[in-house]
Amino acid sequence: MQYERNLANDELPLACSLSGAEQVTRGVELAALFKGVQQAEELADGYALKFPGDEAWASRLLQFIAFERACCPFFTFALIFEPAQGPIWLHIRGPEEVKGIIRDMMKPF
Repeated sequence: MQYERNLANDELPLACSLSGAEQVTRGVELAALFKGVQQAEELADGYALKFPGDEAWASRLLQFIAFERACCPFFTFALIFEPAQGPIWLHIRGPEEVKGIIRDMMKPF
């Protein structure tokens, strides 16, 4: 799947709006979420992460995206639901430097 990135996203600062204490709390939440990763694939501009395909995971991933869009607006997200209740793929993308940020988020995985 290919799509064009919005050029304005390249101009957004790569900085999280959470305070230090909030980042610590969020790190614990992310560790719990990323324990569910079944597979990770590096993309040219980010990562594709495979999760279980049930409704509970769909809800968790949507909540993750909603939260991250508010504090880290430089990310681009896509969810891909495979047929027959198969796995859900979360694509996290952004400017070149974003891959290091995503790797830090995935450290527990």
